[in-house]
Amino acid sequence: MNPLATIAPGTGLLVAALTVAAALVPLVRVSTPRSSWTPPRRPTRRGTHVSCSADVAEALDLLALALQGGVSLGAAARTVAVELDEPLRGELDAVGQDLLEGRDASPSWESAGARWEPARRTVEVASLAGVPPAPALRQTATDLRRGSVARAEVAPGSGSASSFRSGWRSSRLSC
Repeated sequence: MNPLATIAPGTGLLVAALTVAAALVPLVRVSTPRSSWTPPRRPTRRGTHVSCSADVAEALDLLALALQGGVSLGAAARTVAVELDEPLRGELDAVGQDLLEGRDASPSWESAGARWEPARRTVEVASLAGVPPAPALRQTATDLRRGSVARAEVAPGSGSASSFRSGWRSSRLSC
C-alpha cells in the first residue's frame, strides 16, 4: 500500500508541485545590489569613470578566477562583464557572447578594441601552447599593473619631491 495514500487524498499532487517549485528556485535570479570588493571608481572632471589599464587588469584577474572555477571562457567573460563599467562592459560582453555562440576567439577579441589586445594575445598563446589560460591571464594583469605604475612614476618635470607627487597624481588620474 502507498504510504502517501493513507495521509490524505491529493497529497501526491502536492508533493509533485512542491518538487517542481523547488527545482525552479535556482532558475529564478533575484537582483539585489552587490557590494563590490573593489575600491570606488575614479571620477574625471565631468564625473564619469576613466577606463584605463587598471580596469582591464582587474577584469583579467576576474576572468582567471572564473576560469579556475571551471567555467568556459565565454561564460567567464559574460559574468565578469556584468561587474564592469561601460564601455568595457559592452566590449567584454560581446566577446563572451561570440565565444558562447562558437565564433573564433581571435576576431572576437579584436573587435573588442585595442585595450583588450593583451587579453587576446594571452588567450591565443595559451590556446596554441595547449595550456590553461588562467595563469597567463593573471600574469598579463600583473604586467598591465606594472606598466601603469611605471607610467605613474615618470613624473612630468624634475626636481623636488612635491613636484614628483603632483605629477604622479595627475598621471594617475589621466590613465
